[in-house]
Amino acid sequence: MIMLAVWHPDIVEFIISKMQNPHVLRYLIKTSKDEQIRKAARDKLKFIPLTDQERTMYEAIVNFKHIPGYGGFTEEIIRDAEEKLREGGRYEVHNPDFLTGANISVCLTNDFMEAVEKDEEFELRFPDVENYTEEEMKIYNEKWHEVGDVREWEKMGYNVRTYRKIRARDLWNLINICATYSAEPGIFFIDNANEMTNARAYGQKVVATNPCGEQPLAPYSVCNLAAINLANMVDKEKNEVDFEKLKRTVEIGVRLQDNVIDATPYFLEENRKQALGERRIGLGVMGLADLLIYCQKRYGSPEGNALVDKVFETIATTAYRASIELAKEKGSFPYLVGETVEETRRLREAFINTGYMKRMPEDIRQDILKYGIRNSHLLTVAPTGSTGTMVGVSTGLEPYFSFTYYRSGRLGKFIEVKAEIVQEYLEKHPDADENNLPDYFVTAMELSPEEHADVQCVIQRWVDSSISKTVNAPAGYTVEQVEKVYERLYKGGAKGGTVYVDGSRDTQVLTLTADDEPQVKQQELPIFEEEKEKPKVILVDTIKELSATDVTYGSEIGDTCPICRKGVVKEIGGCNTCDNCGVQLKCGL
Repeated sequence: MIMLAVWHPDIVEFIISKMQNPHVLRYLIKTSKDEQIRKAARDKLKFIPLTDQERTMYEAIVNFKHIPGYGGFTEEIIRDAEEKLREGGRYEVHNPDFLTGANISVCLTNDFMEAVEKDEEFELRFPDVENYTEEEMKIYNEKWHEVGDVREWEKMGYNVRTYRKIRARDLWNLINICATYSAEPGIFFIDNANEMTNARAYGQKVVATNPCGEQPLAPYSVCNLAAINLANMVDKEKNEVDFEKLKRTVEIGVRLQDNVIDATPYFLEENRKQALGERRIGLGVMGLADLLIYCQKRYGSPEGNALVDKVFETIATTAYRASIELAKEKGSFPYLVGETVEETRRLREAFINTGYMKRMPEDIRQDILKYGIRNSHLLTVAPTGSTGTMVGVSTGLEPYFSFTYYRSGRLGKFIEVKAEIVQEYLEKHPDADENNLPDYFVTAMELSPEEHADVQCVIQRWVDSSISKTVNAPAGYTVEQVEKVYERLYKGGAKGGTVYVDGSRDTQVLTLTADDEPQVKQQELPIFEEEKEKPKVILVDTIKELSATDVTYGSEIGDTCPICRKGVVKEIGGCNTCDNCGVQLKCGL
């Protein structure tokens, strides 16, 4: 994960640098009210004029437009030829492989979100390093990485330069347009994270996250993650959560992870010092969707959310009580121990009065005052994409993407994956119709984006770190709708989020189908050309809906390209590449 704060002077260029869709860049050039946004989009966009040979070829294709059968060409091909002739060439992007191996996110602050709501200007600022003295630069080089916030830097008395002002809604719109049509950038509400982090108690703050965004981290903090398989925490005969089993598992998990801290080899001394000083762990989950299915509760429903709330309350309170018991046995984490009794009491008082700890039961808060606590943070929800799939349950807190789907692996192969929970249900209910399962067998794309977001917010209440969660939205979801989802997450107390509009990327880790002929779906972005008819820019989704095909593939799909459905994925030039359409499939998640 590469992150940049929203107040950074390069924030516009940072966002647009990852944009690989020339149609969206053209849209930004024509519609954005901000000149810097338009310039960054122009700099990213590349125009390649038609050669004489290409022009002749496209003219020949267009001539078949009014001939029955189109001469064997599809309507899509003819539209593409018409567009290239109208434009006189084709648009591509400069540096198409820039940051392809990493995701980007933007750290949004409360003052930025307030400026958006009030339609105010927002300052893009950075320490005034160009005008610093030698001594000031020495301080900057030593301290800036620990502070990482221009607002705090200014409060410390150091000069800050305002590079320019931008209308907050223009920047907010850019973020949402790019998120809608390329699934990036993700969002990290850094002030929400800092308001709720326990690190404030010992004078530290969140400056970034780990790659998947579930672990807000102070400088040099490290991740120590584990996950409970919630599918195993259900009494399947009673269709109820076995809360006693869940508590015992949490207690074991906390002790295990605490031991891992001491057993881990640290490559940097700064990491070792920080890890042993705060003893941060991140106990998470997998199989939440399975738990809800076993309990016959629909994911995202009021009843389902009530159960989810109770489950995560149990996990959180049990984890903290277990850590207090470890503190009695082994001592508090060192950053919570002062040089005097009074200093230790002050640190503990600060700890139980962080934003998160204020919400915890009073007995836990008072026990921390009395005994301390072994770990500064205890809870995180990671994606568990590999481990969850390995044990055959839903990953992280996500619903099933589909109960039959195809997953791209790191070797470029696409294999069919079937959910074990469906077969288990059918074995117990032999008269059931696998095509007409109870409503609690709900998939990610059947849920509304609002339901996705609300589940995340319910869980965040009990998670002291953060959550990796994708809010799935259907193809055709608008920029305004994506914006409302992000606002819902922000106001619901989430620390971050990613909205993925189906088909917004050329390739998907998960695809619903593997049919021979993709169906083209079109989303339109208007491009207003001077002295010309107002043509439309087309964003294409090449993934066909499962219900729209009767073609069924099994594991024999193997190396077949999931995009064009004709080529074979081979290792070409160090990348997994289709030998027909040329799409590069570098690695899965």
